[in-house]
Amino acid sequence: MLLLPRVLQHGLFDTRWTNWVGLVTHKPITEDYVPVLPWLGVMLWGLAAGQWLLAHRPALLAGALPSVLAPLATLGRWPLTVYMLHQPLLIGA
Repeated sequence: MLLLPRVLQHGLFDTRWTNWVGLVTHKPITEDYVPVLPWLGVMLWGLAAGQWLLAHRPALLAGALPSVLAPLATLGRWPLTVYMLHQPLLIGA
């Protein structure tokens, strides 16, 4: 799935109704175009890795979070807020 958009492209997916798939021949004019492919493949790899860790190495996921990672954990608890705040900052810059 990661290489599918590079290998398989078709003009059918260039319309506004189908470009979300990611098999476009020309990238749409937009600031934040994020197609389903290849990111669906990346998500599935992460899901498989997490399931494997839960089944085979649960001790790695248990325990307290190191204090160095606490700011990242805070950002992860408020992802929509972080996203909505960074958009005007990046576009304004």
